[in-house]
Amino acid sequence: MNIGDKVRSLHDNMDGIVVGFKKNNIIEVEVDGFRMDFVEGDLAIVSQVESDEFGSVEEEERVVTPSLKKKQQNRPKAALPMISERGLFIAFVHQNDQILDVYICNNSDLTIPFVLGTERKGDYKGVHTAVLHPRTQLKVDQVTLQNFEEWPAYVFQSLFFYAGPSVNHEPLIKKLRFKASTFFNNKKEVPGMSADGYVFQLDVKALEAVDADKIKDGILEKRTPSEKVEKVVQKPASEVDLHAEALGLDPNMGNSTLSMQILHFEKELDAAIVTGMDHITFIHGIGSGKLKTEIQKRLSKHPDVEYYEDARKEKFGYGATYAKLK
Repeated sequence: MNIGDKVRSLHDNMDGIVVGFKKNNIIEVEVDGFRMDFVEGDLAIVSQVESDEFGSVEEEERVVTPSLKKKQQNRPKAALPMISERGLFIAFVHQNDQILDVYICNNSDLTIPFVLGTERKGDYKGVHTAVLHPRTQLKVDQVTLQNFEEWPAYVFQSLFFYAGPSVNHEPLIKKLRFKASTFFNNKKEVPGMSADGYVFQLDVKALEAVDADKIKDGILEKRTPSEKVEKVVQKPASEVDLHAEALGLDPNMGNSTLSMQILHFEKELDAAIVTGMDHITFIHGIGSGKLKTEIQKRLSKHPDVEYYEDARKEKFGYGATYAKLK
């Protein structure tokens, strides 16, 4: 179930559009302009085939019960039809261990002309432009995990069109820059595709702007001129577990998993150096030895590492490397 899906309550005669997800399997659904919370098990997805084949409940009533026809005619018509106005995603799907195909997924009822580009150090490059029809997906780019840290920012720009009564949808401009710490935690089913990928919603509403003057006034009210704010820097752990399971990675993804373990190693090493740590131990296990070899190769060339050696065998066996920092 994804944002933009049309759903029906299994216990009440209500249809609506999924607009959000909350904790404890609670799904936020918009029903006739009102947002309501449902337990996931109380909802079923309404297939478009059902609507095309059988029509709506109101249409059935007009056909089966002539006496209701007059009531339906006298009933005030809804200003807007039940359409899905949200559900636009960018998704990264594995072609193999190292290559990811990039898709734009439209899980809404809107037609969306868009432009996708990349930006690196102020230089913009067009990547793809097209019109994305409702409930469709389109491959727009391809990237490799090996150079993940060098990915440019994606810039997505779009308009929104619906043929009929609707609301005025403002144009969307979205810039996305991915970090390993969040990117690989967003793996789930890609909307409209029978495949898993790293999925990010594009048409989420931006947070309301905060009045900077009010924030400043609030700080001044609580702080005297002599008070100082001490910045607390959280030091990283002195022992870092790089096992795939500890990082939430699939151990069967081969080189892809190895690349992510190396990225995490470099991030933790940099954090240890920045925060002034004396040493750090990386727990890599024995396995094939590829991770250990790559870690020690990078430590041997790092200007801020004094030396490295196998960590205490009585504690880690042969599966960890100790690094003394300068």
